[in-house]
Amino acid sequence: MSSSNGLSPSYTDAMTFPELDKKLDKIVKDVTNNHNGTVMVSIGIEALTLLRKRVQETGINAEGQKYKPYSTKPTLVGCKTFVRKSACTSLLGSKPKRKELEWRTVNGHRLAILPGGYKQIRELQGRQTAHVDFSVTNDMWNDINVISKQTDHQKGIAIIGAKKEEEKKKLEGNTKRRGDILDLSRKEQDELMQRYNLQVLKIFKDNGL
Repeated sequence: MSSSNGLSPSYTDAMTFPELDKKLDKIVKDVTNNHNGTVMVSIGIEALTLLRKRVQETGINAEGQKYKPYSTKPTLVGCKTFVRKSACTSLLGSKPKRKELEWRTVNGHRLAILPGGYKQIRELQGRQTAHVDFSVTNDMWNDINVISKQTDHQKGIAIIGAKKEEEKKKLEGNTKRRGDILDLSRKEQDELMQRYNLQVLKIFKDNGL
């Protein structure tokens, strides 16, 4: 018998222990195989989205601290230093401009001394310098993705990293200078765990539990 408000289950909805065991067994298989195999990829992509947004938009690491700012130490530059040709033109495109700078010869190449260092290199290319975002061309960020295997995902593991060798070297260099930029903050970890748990809860509901 069920109540008029529909809150109490009818006797026909009652589940036997063998039926319950069967459902639970299916849920365990779904979570450890099918579920993790697909959801962990999604969680990995969401993790990358969260940390990339934090790093690129705020320049704050996983511990909540600002990354060490861009260097203003004078550095040697040539046209090949710049990704944008217009940056070289604005700095070295005329004799008067070149005369304003000091020069050095390194391995047979004439290089100018840029007084503002790497920070000025970024500014000449139209890049922001208010905080460190680890991007000039965005090639490194665009190459970073979920690189773990299906067997990892089934175990509840998702690994994020660069794929191409050149971008791996950039990531390693940035990590060596300023720490693990792909590390997740505690808040981000908690948010991802909540999303994972919601997916597990959905499996229970889909199986009538």
